[in-house]
Amino acid sequence: MPIEVVTKGLETTSDKIRALAHAGYLRTEIAQLLDIRYQHVRKVLVDAGIDAGLQRTVELTRSTDIIEAPASDREPTPPAVLLEAGFSRVGEWTLDGDRLTLSGRAPAEVGVYAFILDDEVVYVGVTQNGLQVRMEQYRRGHAGQKTNARVNALIREGLAAGHRVSAMTAVPASFDWNGLPVDGAAGLEAGLIRLIQPRWNMRGRS
Repeated sequence: MPIEVVTKGLETTSDKIRALAHAGYLRTEIAQLLDIRYQHVRKVLVDAGIDAGLQRTVELTRSTDIIEAPASDREPTPPAVLLEAGFSRVGEWTLDGDRLTLSGRAPAEVGVYAFILDDEVVYVGVTQNGLQVRMEQYRRGHAGQKTNARVNALIREGLAAGHRVSAMTAVPASFDWNGLPVDGAAGLEAGLIRLIQPRWNMRGRS
């Protein structure tokens, strides 16, 4: 969620710090965004008993963010395939000057997301931090977070070339297999990448 939305109507820095932490921002990010010292952020959150913002759960996208392309190529997959399976449209990415925004709001839940370039599914990922937080990470595209920066750049390149870039999400249920827990979101992401071979996930594809 954009910082302007999270902090709208909040007058004090302390209120903004608490709101941003609840929205999934790291303490270091809060300090940078509000242009204040990290120690100030830490004190406000410790005093409020808020332990969020120390670190994020490791993103499962990293294991499949860029994988080697197989020898055989597949036809581009249209978004209708995902819609028919239960994905929902979130909105379109747009550029206003240098500001990247997503027209819709993703669900807060953990889930799988896909980016569409015109009528082709080009990227599939999974998040354990919540889909809203993940879309905000892509919107900002911090250089220190390689996946966020790389995909942010791809979105910008697509828009600059006159393409439509949109986002879709799904929140699959987890389940048990013979008494063992199975992460539905992680399994769906891995299966879709094998099936679709999205080119933004792939190394060696044009």
